[in-house]
Amino acid sequence: MKILDKYIAKYFILPFLYCLLVFIVLYIIIDLFGHLDEILKQNIRMWILWEYYISMIPLIIMQTAPVASLISAIYVLGTLNKYGEITAMRAAGISIHRILMPFIYIGLVITILIFGLSEKILPQSMRKAESIKENYIDNTDTNKAFNKKSIFNIALYGKNNRLIFIDNYDPSSNIATGIIILEQDKKDNVALKINAHEAKWSDGKWIFSNILMYRLDEKGMVAGSPEFFEEKIMSMEKPKDLVSKGTSYEYMSFLDLRNYIKNFSETSPKLITRLSVGLHQKISIPFASLVVILIGSGFALRVRQRGKATALLGIGMSIVIGFIYYAFMASCLALGKSGALPAFLSAHLANILFGSAGIFLIRN
Repeated sequence: MKILDKYIAKYFILPFLYCLLVFIVLYIIIDLFGHLDEILKQNIRMWILWEYYISMIPLIIMQTAPVASLISAIYVLGTLNKYGEITAMRAAGISIHRILMPFIYIGLVITILIFGLSEKILPQSMRKAESIKENYIDNTDTNKAFNKKSIFNIALYGKNNRLIFIDNYDPSSNIATGIIILEQDKKDNVALKINAHEAKWSDGKWIFSNILMYRLDEKGMVAGSPEFFEEKIMSMEKPKDLVSKGTSYEYMSFLDLRNYIKNFSETSPKLITRLSVGLHQKISIPFASLVVILIGSGFALRVRQRGKATALLGIGMSIVIGFIYYAFMASCLALGKSGALPAFLSAHLANILFGSAGIFLIRN
């Protein structure tokens, strides 16, 4: 059956790649026109825009791969139906399950590739894209010099229930500037606020300078007089943690996010719930392509239209199925982050239900 597998794979892969290319181009065009005023006003150079949109490609692929998979699966099966090839395969004794095996294999390969993309490439590319956007596209200070090595506006949850905000961190010099640290008690009330002009990582420790410390009561009011230190050794996450955890948790790798959750296991339950949903979502999102291939195949096999109506019907089915799938998944994720559903169930429920529905349609 290798000939049949290659035949179906060839018909699937080309439309899939075309769809991804179209989605990438459409995203860039829409985003480019959306920021056209800022680009012209600040006279942003072409190479900066090129670098920014190249960095955005991994995210675009992750978000659109399921839709591209759905369109490709429905298109290929619709074409096979249109020319009676599925009927010929069935007459030759090939079961419908065997005909669909190449689609399942391709779905698994796409799942693995998307997971690898989110683990290895997405975190770095999004840090780069966000840095360029903030310092060029959204930057209103045209005289501000931009160091490509710097990371701006880091916000993370540190150990010992602390919120850390850093204006700028330069990995080349290991210097962070504009630091605010909020230490919370067990009730998530801010008990201590630390402002520091600068912190330098040296010999395995952070040396803070120009520090102002405020102790706060349960009402959030300053208790006592603020303390000032010209220089002081203080604890803060290591430089590598600032870089990895300073990224939005949505773009972290699975391992980084899992370790991130461990650090804050004693903090706010609401925060842990949101992070746990995001962790399970790291697994469920890559499987979306396989799930929509199953559900799309189940519907496409029931299409009996011929001619141009087949293509139009396939496009319509893709839009409807994709909309319902994404709407249901978004609802489940929202319920999970609010605590109404367990984290695992909220992230995987859409895949379980739609995948089961696809298998049911194929079997019947």
